[in-house]
Amino acid sequence: MKRFLESESANTKKQKTQANRKYDDSYLQFGFVVKFGFENSTPLPQCVICQETLSNQSMKPSLLKRHQLSKHPETENKPIEFFQRKLTAFRKESKCMSSFTNFNENIVKASYLASLIIAKNGKPHTIGETLVLPAAKEIVRCVLGDKAAKEIEKVSLSNDTVKRRIDDMSSNIKNKLLLYLKDCNFFALQIDESTDITNMAQLMVFIRFDRNDEIIEEFLFCKPLQTHTTYEIIFTTINKYLIEINLPWSKCVGFCSDGARAMTGRLSGVATSCPIILKLVLDSAVKIVNLIKARPLNSRLFTVLCNEMGSTHKSLLLHTEVRWLSRGKVLTRLFELRSEILLLLTDIDEEKSKLFCDDEWLSRLAYMADIFDRLNILNLSLQGSNTNIFYASDKVNAFVRKLDLFISQVSKNDLSAFETLNTFWKNNEIQPNSNIITDISEHLQLLKSNILQYFPEDNSEMKWIINPFEDDYIKNIPEGILAKELFIDLTSDSTLKTAFKTKNITNFWLDVKQEYSALSTQALQFLIPFVSTYLCENTFSHLLYTKNKYRSRLNVENNLRLQVSNLEPDIDVIVRSKQQQSSH
Repeated sequence: MKRFLESESANTKKQKTQANRKYDDSYLQFGFVVKFGFENSTPLPQCVICQETLSNQSMKPSLLKRHQLSKHPETENKPIEFFQRKLTAFRKESKCMSSFTNFNENIVKASYLASLIIAKNGKPHTIGETLVLPAAKEIVRCVLGDKAAKEIEKVSLSNDTVKRRIDDMSSNIKNKLLLYLKDCNFFALQIDESTDITNMAQLMVFIRFDRNDEIIEEFLFCKPLQTHTTYEIIFTTINKYLIEINLPWSKCVGFCSDGARAMTGRLSGVATSCPIILKLVLDSAVKIVNLIKARPLNSRLFTVLCNEMGSTHKSLLLHTEVRWLSRGKVLTRLFELRSEILLLLTDIDEEKSKLFCDDEWLSRLAYMADIFDRLNILNLSLQGSNTNIFYASDKVNAFVRKLDLFISQVSKNDLSAFETLNTFWKNNEIQPNSNIITDISEHLQLLKSNILQYFPEDNSEMKWIINPFEDDYIKNIPEGILAKELFIDLTSDSTLKTAFKTKNITNFWLDVKQEYSALSTQALQFLIPFVSTYLCENTFSHLLYTKNKYRSRLNVENNLRLQVSNLEPDIDVIVRSKQQQSSH
């Protein structure tokens, strides 16, 4: 055994020595120069006559001479100057080839960059060939001349090319995301479903997860739901995708959707729980908006009417059931244009026009515009990458306290909290109406009751996560002596107490993940989940703009990924891979 090991050691040393042969300038007499292998690690002899590259072990005169005599016998007695001329010509040719390769890479890269801009702006793929490229040519021709403009023509931006470029970049971002997800400890999903221009249901999914010392939010996928949109089909679609990317459900700590107990879904429910008279006002308002806005002739007539009357706004906002929070802006615009709408409805729907002569109906409309506006503000405050359940709970609890204030004011006939309604009554010298006051009071009470049902104020058991240094929360720490001991250690660390004051809650618990794993794990399970579907809501706007009536057959997922992802595609890497593929 000892001899065997000694023999192996000797062979290894011998191989190492053989692998380190060095080039000598005298080898040029045989027609060879030096070339380095990958990462400049190994010098290799290369023939300047046929450009063949030999192994490092051939880097010795006898083997180089053998190659010369067998492949190029006519060069045996040539002077060194002959090989020097061949070397000069060889290097010049190599430089030209290198320049050509780099030029080709730049052309392909330009095609990717232009395609990325097209995708990010949700434009048709055909715009590359019909607008972007012609415009680029004329700009370059004007600034740099005809020769440079001719080079621009080599950039391919055809419809098919742009689509392929977008697919490549989307795939690159997706692969980068999947690489990040391999290292995550927890993830949460945000899902929503809506219909596109073809009435096809589209399932939108975003993911939030931990990576090193940060929380990342990313677009996961957008898939069409070919049949029904039941919970079972939605779950099956998501489950299939998670299996495909090898992401186990055991890491999932949150599932937020508009139709479930998500923030936006909850607010939707409480906002539309109205006394019957207010619900009728809301329904009538929606019908009037859709009557005017959804019919081209009525919409054009209304625009002309607004121009003639010198109105601030020239059109109504279209209400859709899909985006319930649009109601706030829709109702405000409807109320502001009430005079213009009255004139138009007198000609096209006399029955509905009577509503705009009814002060009680207008008063209720004004109140609904005000309360939806306040709910819009609350919803916006729940959006953002650093939001968590505790932050959202604080915002909602503040809103509940404001509702108490409004209820108290309304009981005294003080409507100053509702600017649109208050201004309408003052400008028209309308006295407080007991029926309207009652309706408003009932609605505010109902809002408060429903919000408290969804968002109970008591979250004392989790307060140790919000500020572990503020009070003695050890009784609320999950069962187990180890966790309680860790909590004592953590709260006794003055350095961590100082650090806590300068960080947000999530970053703090991420920073102590290694040292206080059990506590950090518990905290992050409450901090990572989404609290609203705002990312899906925003992306559906991109979807409706990108997949329009002129592009109704578009598979929109790859375009959306480039539009909304926080990750950027590695275009240089993609281009190099394409060049390598084409060279094989």
